[in-house]
Amino acid sequence: MQIMTGKKQQSEPRWRSTVPLYIHLGFELDALDDGRSQVRLGFQPHLGNSRGEVHGGTVAAIVDAAMSQAVRSLVDMEMGVATMTMNLSYLAPAKGEIICRGSVIKRGRSIMFTEAEVIGEDGETACRATASYRILPKTVYGRKS
Repeated sequence: MQIMTGKKQQSEPRWRSTVPLYIHLGFELDALDDGRSQVRLGFQPHLGNSRGEVHGGTVAAIVDAAMSQAVRSLVDMEMGVATMTMNLSYLAPAKGEIICRGSVIKRGRSIMFTEAEVIGEDGETACRATASYRILPKTVYGRKS
């Protein structure tokens, strides 16, 4: 995996799942490989709070996207991934464009544990998070994607 420096890497990574919410919110996948990911979101006023910062719910969505994609990078494309638990600690306002780096910290056959960090345009760590994800056959969802 390329070093994640805040700039896009040379070759474009590919999302490991099609999630309409990611498109709707404008997430960009900067890096994805070997249990690690980086997702970027340019600031959009309609995703902000009353103070003009990135809304906490938007931050939670990018955190889930980054961690679940990190998990998906380690499983077969025929498998599904479901969020079981997610704990976020908001440390500072998320300002401007944000970057979220997610990584798998413990890999199991049916459950994986992850962590993530969100960095604001000002370089401040806005959020740290942990989550667990269950690995499921896609047929559990009643259809194949």
